[in-house]
Amino acid sequence: MGKAHRSPHRDGFTLIELLTVIAIIGILAALIFPTVGKVRETAQRTVDANNLREIVKAATIYAADNNDRLPDPAAILAQNPAPVTGGQGAFLWAGILAQRGILTDPTFYFAKNDPAFNGVYPAAIVSPTNRAVLDPSFVAKTDLSFEFVGGLRMSDPATTPVAFTRGLLATGTWDATNAVYKDTGGHIAFLGGNIQFYPNLTEAATQLTLNNGKKGSSLLQALPLTAKVYGTGAAKIGTVGGTPAQNAP
Repeated sequence: MGKAHRSPHRDGFTLIELLTVIAIIGILAALIFPTVGKVRETAQRTVDANNLREIVKAATIYAADNNDRLPDPAAILAQNPAPVTGGQGAFLWAGILAQRGILTDPTFYFAKNDPAFNGVYPAAIVSPTNRAVLDPSFVAKTDLSFEFVGGLRMSDPATTPVAFTRGLLATGTWDATNAVYKDTGGHIAFLGGNIQFYPNLTEAATQLTLNNGKKGSSLLQALPLTAKVYGTGAAKIGTVGGTPAQNAP
């Protein structure tokens, strides 16, 4: 009897088949990876907004025991002796909350997406051995991810900005190089407790309430004239010594 014929059997794929599979994987990756990155970025912004909300909440708790005044670096330094030393500006704004034991976690002041953040959090805001002094590891961070307004009272309008994502320009747009989310936008936290993400402040629908009651894109003009904006390093409006509010025209 003759031998039965077997179907030919191949081990593996041909080169063309492999190249086809690799090409398909490459196309799928090109479609999926940007979407995954966008989802992660959006999720991180939500975390940052929640952190900003907790910071403002801590500031209002501080105000309840401080004649309705929110943290103010200038007022802190004017006290004798100063309740917190070892730093200036925005660091003192955060330091007074930590010194009072209201918000002691330094991770709240840094956004993971911030290009200025190296991924290493400070050990503490105030020194564990001396709560009247800012911890050196906190002050060594040249860039906090937020800028803060000093000189506010709880009686100021609910539409008054208290803190915002670092990098907002005087024009109402966000710095394409040094802002936390580049020119994509940023968060602004208001005295009334709401947090809003703004791609920019120049559109009529997103303009701030200025101190003359009108709408505008200048954050400095949305503050009472007693206020100053404090920032670190790459901040655009806030400065170490505080940028004074401006009277809206």
